[in-house]
Amino acid sequence: MIEIRFEERVKIGLQYVLESLHGCSPFGQEKIRRLRFYMPEERAELETELYNVERAAAAADRLKDQYTKLMTGLCQMKDIRTSLRRCAEGETPDHVELFEIKGYLQRLDGLRPLLAEIDAVTHFEGIVLHDPKPALAILDPDGTGSRGFYIPDSATAKLKEVRQAKKDVEERLFHAQTDAEKDDLRLKRTRLCAEEDAEEMHVRRAMGAALAPMVDDLLADAETSGRLDFIIQKALFAVRYGGIRPELTETELELTDMINPEICDLLSEQGRSFVPVSIRLEQGATVITGANMGGKSVAMKTVALNALLLQAGFLVCAKKARMPLFHSVKMLFDDLQSIQSGLSGFGSEIVQFQKALTEVEKGYSLFLLDEFARGTNPDEGAVIVQAVTRYLNGVNAISLLTTHYDKVAEYARLHYQIIGLRDVDTEKIRRELSVTDEDGVAVIARHMNYGLYRVEGRSDCPRDALNICRMLSLKPEILKMVEESY
Repeated sequence: MIEIRFEERVKIGLQYVLESLHGCSPFGQEKIRRLRFYMPEERAELETELYNVERAAAAADRLKDQYTKLMTGLCQMKDIRTSLRRCAEGETPDHVELFEIKGYLQRLDGLRPLLAEIDAVTHFEGIVLHDPKPALAILDPDGTGSRGFYIPDSATAKLKEVRQAKKDVEERLFHAQTDAEKDDLRLKRTRLCAEEDAEEMHVRRAMGAALAPMVDDLLADAETSGRLDFIIQKALFAVRYGGIRPELTETELELTDMINPEICDLLSEQGRSFVPVSIRLEQGATVITGANMGGKSVAMKTVALNALLLQAGFLVCAKKARMPLFHSVKMLFDDLQSIQSGLSGFGSEIVQFQKALTEVEKGYSLFLLDEFARGTNPDEGAVIVQAVTRYLNGVNAISLLTTHYDKVAEYARLHYQIIGLRDVDTEKIRRELSVTDEDGVAVIARHMNYGLYRVEGRSDCPRDALNICRMLSLKPEILKMVEESY
């Protein structure tokens, strides 16, 4: 089962995606809060979900008004599942529970024709609501259609008799003259109220018993309402970020022009745009190299985000996608170290690596290591990452590593580099920096190409760090020593 901790969700942008959704019904909100990841053996269910989301997204413009009405109706629903289960277990529902169940059924009845309108365009699979009228007839036997809940006099002959007697006593009490007469009438009214309450309880028990055989269908409708709510939210998300339905593969993953919504929005606020990333991964280890500010981690996390979006039944944020389903997705990032363990940063990395690897080796997985072995000295770190890369080539998983160590990529199945400053005129940037008060790092970042390119044959890590030192006018004496060392 795929479990992604809150910190990891935040790190890759998944929490941002979930918080951008606005589930309307309590059932839809629950589905967002308790996000489900489909496992490989649930592929047929996932295919159905993806089909429905794709159809809903394709019709979003045409069905805009219907979606708005649907979401309004869903927002008015209350979570009545506990009350329904009490009815199924033979317990007596109180007035408030029956009022809420009735309101739920009325809103359900109002959603059915709206769903029929939507379904005529989308042709959803497996989205069906039962007819709530038989259940409504139990709670509204006189067919008033009122929004409130009231047990009518006609419910039982005794209830009608007791209420009439109570009404007569209340009329006499209104006209009573003496205290003794008033006290006697109040006592009679109290007794009649107790009889009325007892009789109403019998009626409520009977209503609960009559609802009991329908509870499974009504609970299924709550599930369907939540599912429909979530499908519409996923569809609107796909429209917002250009989501597409990927082709499902057995092992290979290929994403063309994928994006990360959170970073896209952040850059948009700054007047910048996200550089789409394309990558193809297969079983074994793939290494991404590049300068520290070159976007290696962003590329990795964007892969992780889109893999998880797929397994949660979302359309993925890419122009084109071919993707497998994973038994587990494990991520080791620099901010997930165990500070309380008493271990050094490197020791913590190794402990987490061992735990993650145990899960990864249980089934076809996605394993992501961001700058692994950064907690030790560079010479040892490079040797360790090289060994890890060689080992992961034999593991039944797609393993993706980012590193700034040299010679690691020699042991990987695939090697990608961040384009970075490869095609940039560094002298031009130096001139720009010399005439502006803008932060130098921001200027360089604006010129950085965060796209990936496939490296064929041997290639060390790019020397963007040296170029950055030059552009930021590192002290000439230091720069000269650095250049000599290269």
